[in-house]
Amino acid sequence: MKLGKRLFGTAIVAAMLGLGSGAPAVAESTIRMALNADIRGTNPGVTRDGNTDVIHGHIVEGLVTYADNFDIIPMLADSFELSDDGLTYTFHLRKGVLFHNGEEMTSEDVLWSWNRLAGEESESHCKNYFNGKNGLKVVSAEAVDPYTFKLTLDKPFAVFLATMARFDCGSMGVLHPDSVNADGSWNTPIGTGPYMLGDHEPGRYVELKRFADYASRDEPANGYGGGKHASVDTLRFTIVGEGAVAKTALQAGDLDLVQIDATAAAELKDEPGFKIDATQSAVWDTYLLSPASPLLKDVRIRKAMAHAIDPEQIMAAITEGFGKASPSPVPPMSKNFTEVQAQYNEYDVAKAKELMAEAGYGGEEITILATRRSGAYYERALMAQAMLMDAGFNAKLEVVEWGTQLEAYRSGDGYTMQSFSFSPRLHAGLSFEMFTGEAVRKAWQDPEAVALVYEALQTNDKDRLQEIIDDLQRRFNEEVPAIGLGHRMLFTGMSDKVDGFKGWGAGLLRGWMLKLDS
Repeated sequence: MKLGKRLFGTAIVAAMLGLGSGAPAVAESTIRMALNADIRGTNPGVTRDGNTDVIHGHIVEGLVTYADNFDIIPMLADSFELSDDGLTYTFHLRKGVLFHNGEEMTSEDVLWSWNRLAGEESESHCKNYFNGKNGLKVVSAEAVDPYTFKLTLDKPFAVFLATMARFDCGSMGVLHPDSVNADGSWNTPIGTGPYMLGDHEPGRYVELKRFADYASRDEPANGYGGGKHASVDTLRFTIVGEGAVAKTALQAGDLDLVQIDATAAAELKDEPGFKIDATQSAVWDTYLLSPASPLLKDVRIRKAMAHAIDPEQIMAAITEGFGKASPSPVPPMSKNFTEVQAQYNEYDVAKAKELMAEAGYGGEEITILATRRSGAYYERALMAQAMLMDAGFNAKLEVVEWGTQLEAYRSGDGYTMQSFSFSPRLHAGLSFEMFTGEAVRKAWQDPEAVALVYEALQTNDKDRLQEIIDDLQRRFNEEVPAIGLGHRMLFTGMSDKVDGFKGWGAGLLRGWMLKLDS
């Protein structure tokens, strides 16, 4: 690309000037990190998984994004406004934003990018979030003038912007049309982010190179938005499949920052030369109860199970003391998390036995499904089994492959309880929607709860939304469609030379915040 040649030329000139003046050449700074698997591709919003989303998030930006508290804030849009009828979103674009090829972003680029991901010819799964197949339909997209972009819906939808900002959709990122070849086939991502795609050796590593002409926002860094003042020249991600190997490489000085588990965090926290970050995420670890189980039709049995399980003890054990219970599906970092969400059916074995007796429990078997995949699915299932048995339940643990457990989840049958997790939902209404509805897989099928969730996804009234979320939480505690445990702790180990790292509940690395001590 022309920009790459220009930057390379600038580097040569700088080096020559340094040599001519007798000053030493400035070495490029690099932070070496680990990915547990290679990226799936370089096409944001099309070829993706969790690791790939992290890489793409440094290269590509959307009109809006998530703040630290999961509010929706402008990113490439300078501002946005919603019409009085709740149907039309008008985005006023920032001026002077450059693509990695040096060209300025305009509304025509935004329109092209929108059609790339949301159009009917799109290869992205995200198009189904905007074409009416999942309740939300965009009926028109328009480049009004060079710096104004407009989207119109067929009906109000409160989580529209939150859907646009989804990480698995590449935040509906804006790319330059030269990202594709003349025949329309994919080439390479030419985005507006603080980093550009560098070398990628499949199965070995992927590099990101700092974009010197990045146009940062003026605000402080905030979630995936705000100011992005990248200072590290290269972010190098080495593919390391085993967590133990990554930890050893960190200790040996071959890597600077790696994701680790709770045990490794406990081992490293007092070791000289290293720092540990433990951050509570929005990933919800829970015990999902089957809507098809005849035994669980009696709410007294469900409540007895909830009283028999101690979330505080389990969370302390599986996080080596770093984490704490958070049974509400709404994550603690959400602005909708209030004292209502902090309430739950507390550990009380005597109460559990009392409810079991009232319900006439006769020793029916409770099958708990679990897998040994990472995430402590097995460990928390084992502890729950012991606690249920202590209260008098006939609890049996069945260890299966993750695919088998997912199939049981999708069918809503073949288990009584399972050790399960839900990925982050960054809107409180979606925190309940993920397990509430009419589909057979949904644990909470109560019509009143379903109606409340639907209203939560429709309303733009913040006060009404909070009322709904509080109502849902009280009903959740009373009806017990699931037994919440906590929001997963994420652990990062790093060299003490790495500064600027800040964990975030969304669980995404923000490399533009990192710095290296000399």
